[in-house]
Amino acid sequence: MFGKTSIAAALLGLALTAAPAFADEIAVRYKDLDLSSAQGQKTLDRRINAAARQVCGYDQITTGTRLRSSASVTCYKQARAQVQKQVTMAIQSATNAQLGG
Repeated sequence: MFGKTSIAAALLGLALTAAPAFADEIAVRYKDLDLSSAQGQKTLDRRINAAARQVCGYDQITTGTRLRSSASVTCYKQARAQVQKQVTMAIQSATNAQLGG
């Protein structure tokens, strides 16, 4: 079973390699969610989205422009992609547990 540190480590690792200025550790908790349900999966997705945005400084807009920095956009996209495998495995584990497997 994957814990909150698995997803947090993935986001931290990405922040350190993609955009060092945004390095921060964010724990994405999901033990309170039923990942075998669509609602639980949506809630986890929102939490990961918020964590990736925070780690990568995605919502920090530079004065004089309304555009995000290319580093923060790249970091955000990579963070979302990087944790997807772990999320899929966590959902599969929850679904198997629900089915008694």
